[in-house]
Amino acid sequence: MNAYLRSLPLALAAAAVALSALAQPLPSPPPAQDDTRARPPTVRAPLPPSLPADARTVEVPAPPPLPAPAPGVLERSVRGAEARGTDVQPSRWRSDLNQLDADLRLRLLTADAPPAAWLAGELDKTDIASQVRHYTDARTLAPQQRLYQASLAAACLVPVRPHVLAPCDAVDRLADWARRDDDNGVPAVLLADRARQRGEADSAASYVEEAAGLPRFDDYWSQGAIEWWNYLQPLALPFDPAVKAKAAANYAASRDLRWAASLHALCIEQPGARSDRMRVACAKLGDALMARGATFALRRAGAEIADANVADAAARAHVQASRTRILAATTNCSQAQPDFNAALESASAEVRARGIEQFGAWARAQARDGEVGACQRLAAK
Repeated sequence: MNAYLRSLPLALAAAAVALSALAQPLPSPPPAQDDTRARPPTVRAPLPPSLPADARTVEVPAPPPLPAPAPGVLERSVRGAEARGTDVQPSRWRSDLNQLDADLRLRLLTADAPPAAWLAGELDKTDIASQVRHYTDARTLAPQQRLYQASLAAACLVPVRPHVLAPCDAVDRLADWARRDDDNGVPAVLLADRARQRGEADSAASYVEEAAGLPRFDDYWSQGAIEWWNYLQPLALPFDPAVKAKAAANYAASRDLRWAASLHALCIEQPGARSDRMRVACAKLGDALMARGATFALRRAGAEIADANVADAAARAHVQASRTRILAATTNCSQAQPDFNAALESASAEVRARGIEQFGAWARAQARDGEVGACQRLAAK
């Protein structure tokens, strides 16, 4: 989902593929990548890239048309921003997006403010040392910003040879995030996987049990769009304003899900090797993720690990019913959220302006409520 805004994915994959794909920094996708397509009547909700797609397809009727809202108010879409076909059309802004990307990389080399430093780290996907340095700057300048804490902690978990990440050696960044964000289960999951890698089976199970009892699960993926938009919107650049919105959407959608490999290794890989204690803990963690994940990717992840660790047929039926509801909610969200891509690609300046306005409103809604919360508010309209 390089150009649609939210909901990225977790399903089962081969261990080697999942661990190698998500434990290493991924190259940045071209900012001009697009996903503007026509919606078919039946939609397959996407799952995280580390695991194979679920075979279920959820059919959801299109919502009725709604009157246009006042400026700045988020509107439901009668098309789906995500629920479309498979034909990808090249963006009309491809050249401008590439030029904007080159400009940004130069501007952010000397980032001296927390948001800009974080954005520079987001661009440094192929240079982990530079990425860690930028995330450290953002975290140091804005120590209470949980997005920066989470980004730095996840970057410090990437294995490098030789190990030259001094900011990661100076402070246990993962423990720091967990301590400052102590009601969030995502850092506890990462702590569990680190204990597993060290051969500390009891500690790993304890962390999974702790995570399962926490009230929320948030990797702060939902805050990416507003970080990009707040930086790009006021910049004086020689491009159509739609280019800045398009770039912000693309950059935000390219963020990695570093927790996916950890969940896979803890609760899906080698089922015969998991202790009864870990299996029970993983089943509870799956239920917690399905109920309290801030993004649909986290909730779908919960369905996968709950299904992989069920105790009996009755529990499996409950998990499968929950999975179906989550997939339906994912699809409903995709259909209801404004179709920014189509609007931003329009030849009409008026339509593009409306798309820019709605993109900003959606980015703010997600930053405030998380992806799932923003979708629930939108559906309530």
